Amino acid sequence: CAKEGGCIHQYIIPYSSFCPVHCPEQDVQVTPEPGTDCPICMEPVEDRTTFRTMVCPACKRAWFHRGCIQGQAMRAGALFFQCPLCRDGEAFTVEMFALGIRIPFR
Repeated sequence: CAKEGGCIHQYIIPYSSFCPVHCPEQDVQVTPEPGTDCPICMEPVEDRTTFRTMVCPACKRAWFHRGCIQGQAMRAGALFFQCPLCRDGEAFTVEMFALGIRIPFR
């Protein structure tokens, strides 16, 4: 119910949880081009960052759905998790951890 309600849980120490009013947001000043699709599911994304729509902090061109990037993180694990478009791993992983994406260490 927390996911459906827009709550964010950070899976890094100190394991914080945030309600939709106080949750961390991406600090990017870009909007997707009209007709931008998620590179994972190939479905359209929203026209701005929201709880369900996120952008890569490195290239600012890869827009994706929270559920899609969460699935990719679970499949890739910490060693292979990276932006699906620019392949940045460092800044991308740090940002996704802060935004509540669970990235397993395996």
